[in-house]
Amino acid sequence: MTWPRVLIAGGSIGGLTAAVLLRDLGCEVEVFERSAAALEDRGAGIVVLPVTERYFTEGGAADSRVSLELTYWTYVDRRGNVISADPDHFRFSGWSTIYRALLESFGDDRYHLGHEMVGFEYRPDGVTATFANGSSASGDLLVCADGLASTARSILMPEVQPVYSGYVAWRGTTPEAGLSEKAQSDLADAMIYQVLDPGHILVYAIPDHDGRSSPPHRVINFVWYRNYPTGGPFEDLMLDREGSQRLGTMPPRMMRDNHLAEMRSTAEQVLAPTLLEVVMGCGEPLIQAVFDLESPRMAFGRICLIGDAAFGLRPHVAAGQAKACADAWALRGALVTSDGDVEAALASWEPTQLALGRHTLERTRRMGAASQFEGTMVPGDPTWKFGLWEPGN
Repeated sequence: MTWPRVLIAGGSIGGLTAAVLLRDLGCEVEVFERSAAALEDRGAGIVVLPVTERYFTEGGAADSRVSLELTYWTYVDRRGNVISADPDHFRFSGWSTIYRALLESFGDDRYHLGHEMVGFEYRPDGVTATFANGSSASGDLLVCADGLASTARSILMPEVQPVYSGYVAWRGTTPEAGLSEKAQSDLADAMIYQVLDPGHILVYAIPDHDGRSSPPHRVINFVWYRNYPTGGPFEDLMLDREGSQRLGTMPPRMMRDNHLAEMRSTAEQVLAPTLLEVVMGCGEPLIQAVFDLESPRMAFGRICLIGDAAFGLRPHVAAGQAKACADAWALRGALVTSDGDVEAALASWEPTQLALGRHTLERTRRMGAASQFEGTMVPGDPTWKFGLWEPGN
């Protein structure tokens, strides 16, 4: 059997997961990343569902984990009193920790930086991708993992665009060692939520830049969801200090001082003491606007969309990275079942991944409505648990 030659557009976690899985299967794989430099820490932690780090845990090696475990899912009130604390044992990491581990596994020789895909040509016997630098590459399968602003999706389905949800996530990290003893104790083995009016915030520990995952060497990540309607407030928030209108992310050091001051002033008024320490300890937060994206298709002959390129999921179930990884694992399985027949594999792969994307997107929409606009988010609600397929799964 001859396995297909695979081109992957997008070298983040989803693209790299597909790369290592298909390479290990026997495919010749090339990854093309638009960034001119290796992707760096984006100042954000992630909840690690089992499928996200499955590549590292499949063999059962304890030292291959790229995340840390926290026992408790805790809710607190404004004064910091515990409302509920469930022993859920979820795992957490930094985006860059997982990215670096995947890149180290895949290697640099077939990971091409500075290659922004701008088009492709489909043929019955293959596909050729073209890049902004004038180069091109040909293969049997093109996997498009190029994110929410996917060039591939804009070519294949120009009518499918991300839709702003009405709120953003303020994000950042604070060194654990700089927190008070009380805050360190509160966060030692717990993720902490506070339900606000409106919105909510969650805080949890992740490994530091060197991968250290034990106190006091960790960093503490926060995600604070705040409403900014369009028609003025959102557009003003996303206007950076150089006068450029940002579409989805306001990087650290680029937001205007008045917005940072307003966020910190509001934090002092509404946040529990430990959560306030974490937020105020972050000198360079970033902002990520929350979008919905739903694609009616994911497979196009020898071309497929995975992860955010096909479905933009609100972060509330921690399924963004997990969906991309699940798409990659399912693609590997479909290629095995089809004995390497690309078009047959994609035809069998697409319906299940579409159904999963639609189901998870609808769940995150309901959760966002409850927490941000309806005021019906209830501390301790078991339906709020993380999970790609269902709460807790």
